Amino acid sequence: MAEVKWTNEQLQAIQEKDSNILVAAAAGSGKTAVLVERIIHKIIDEQMDIDKILVVTFTNAAASEMRERILEAIYKKLEENPENVHLQRQIILLNKASICTIHSFCLDVIHNHFYEIDLPSNFKIADTAEIDLLKQEVLDDLFEQKYTENDKNFIELLENYTNYRGDEALQELVLKIYKFIQSSPFPIKWLQEKLELLKIEDKDISQTIWGDLIIQTVEEDIQESIMQLEAVKSKIALYPEMTKFYQTISEDIINLQDLQKYNSWDELYIKLLNFNFCKWPVDKKVTNDLKEDSKEIRDKVKKHIKEKTAKLLSCSQEQAVKDLRIITPILEKLANLVTEFTKNFAEKKKEKNCIDFNDIEHFALKILLDENNNPTEVAKKYKEKFEEIAIDEYQDSNLVQEAILTSISKGNNIFMVGDVKQSIYKFRQARPELFLQKYDEYKNKEEKTQEDNLKIQLFRNFRSRQNILNITNLVFESIMSKELGDINYNENEYLNYGANYPETEEIKDYVGPTECEKDVVLYKANEPKARIEETEKITFSLGKIHSISSSIINYPDKEGNYGGDGRGTCALYDDKVLHATGNKSIVIYKNAEDVLSYAIEGEANENVKDLKKIANAEIRGSLINLSIDDSENTYEIAKNIIDTFKSNWNINIKTIVEYKNTQSDEVKKLDIKKC
Repeated sequence: MAEVKWTNEQLQAIQEKDSNILVAAAAGSGKTAVLVERIIHKIIDEQMDIDKILVVTFTNAAASEMRERILEAIYKKLEENPENVHLQRQIILLNKASICTIHSFCLDVIHNHFYEIDLPSNFKIADTAEIDLLKQEVLDDLFEQKYTENDKNFIELLENYTNYRGDEALQELVLKIYKFIQSSPFPIKWLQEKLELLKIEDKDISQTIWGDLIIQTVEEDIQESIMQLEAVKSKIALYPEMTKFYQTISEDIINLQDLQKYNSWDELYIKLLNFNFCKWPVDKKVTNDLKEDSKEIRDKVKKHIKEKTAKLLSCSQEQAVKDLRIITPILEKLANLVTEFTKNFAEKKKEKNCIDFNDIEHFALKILLDENNNPTEVAKKYKEKFEEIAIDEYQDSNLVQEAILTSISKGNNIFMVGDVKQSIYKFRQARPELFLQKYDEYKNKEEKTQEDNLKIQLFRNFRSRQNILNITNLVFESIMSKELGDINYNENEYLNYGANYPETEEIKDYVGPTECEKDVVLYKANEPKARIEETEKITFSLGKIHSISSSIINYPDKEGNYGGDGRGTCALYDDKVLHATGNKSIVIYKNAEDVLSYAIEGEANENVKDLKKIANAEIRGSLINLSIDDSENTYEIAKNIIDTFKSNWNINIKTIVEYKNTQSDEVKKLDIKKC
């Protein structure tokens, strides 16, 4: 087997030490191989025993696979050096090495130190069904007690959260809150901290976490509404007979944009309260279906703003503060009920000599941290034992797991691997923001000082071909942002091609022939300022290559030049246009109408005359005649036309490249870009 050639970034992840390290490993970047190799490097090159390393995986299957890979690597090294006593010892130590899930590690802590938390040594882990029955039993007993005592606080909760049919709604709420707070290291403490946030006194409501969330949601709603109306406006602009409707939509957009200009909660509240859309025009002479389509979209926007967005901000600053003062005592009573349930449930489990899944992490944490959140003597022993803590799938860690592993670390020996784009367990209270916080704070090797922690980015993909990565990057860049996906997907986050797959005939047959029956024109740009009416082009059509000559449509650039800088010369051939961007690049366009966009960019009115030649286009089966004149609306109309023509074009670029590479050195240097 050929020796693995690691990239520079992978080598960093394998060899770097003496600081906490976060490896942002994109899909297909070889993160598991890197993690295994790092462990092997620790064992062989740094002579570290395998039981001195804690490896935390997300699943038991991943832990088993990790053990197998490490064992295989050790055996391979032993073949090269059979007398190596250190390696022989690692095979024995591997059986008791801490390569496991976080729950397995926590159970090990509990089994070895159960006496620290007054837990019987023969405790059992109850299954889900048993725990659910136990929860309901405890909750029923608690409610029965409250009814018997005629507890005033409990009665108030019933009045606020239930109806005449029963108290099930309040029971469900207690269980839901209990389940949610288990993802916190100290659930009851967390609950009390959140109650304190409600006591805002005279603070601006928009500065609270709830007010900020409301304001943010309102702003997003307004911006989304503007975008929808802008899309309608761009379509209406194509039809002069719909000027009235165009003006109405334009006024609506201006009014919505005015909503975005405010300085306080009350100002935005008053604006939303008094906001009205313009009256929709009535014109029976206009029979275009777009009129009704536009009205339908506008009505949906109008309804959303009036019925949903405005209700988010449904009261003034003064009223909001009053409401919080009324709500806070009720929520305090609810928190007390949840706390009482938590205590009773813990006692019932102790009575039954069992623990549940959540207890595994919380009991381990209780053993490792004291009441002041300082590491206990047990934690210090683990800290001395483990030279390195490696965490796989770090993006799916929660706050409890973070506290556990931090409590046993030396402060500079945690190695974390993950990819926030692959975080899928937020519904289980996973905290990808733990990953993101470190991603922002840690430094790349070039920027890192001795005090900084290290960030390593593995964005070369060895799993997929270039075309797969291109479309993946295109989609992700379009939809993924800090708000949606927790990260701004840009060139710094792209999946980069790292493999070297052979381009074989079998692969081409698998992909299949392109359905595109149009020729592809390869055209070399002329010298600057050279206006040429005829030129030689090379045309490729599904493997068949031939030369042709045809006229060139020439459009001047902003400086009035022709043909050198990429805006001046376009070749028109059988409704396909080749646009030359200087001597070093070729851009291929699907249809002649795409030339229109560059004529617009040229900002030259004389271009309009030539555009009349390509002013007809078929869209969705219906023929639309584009009337190009010298009105001031020409360019806006043209831009909307270009947006309408957006479509995909299948083309065998690889074959073009193969052909290009058989030509002269001058042709070989040309880049081909598909637009």
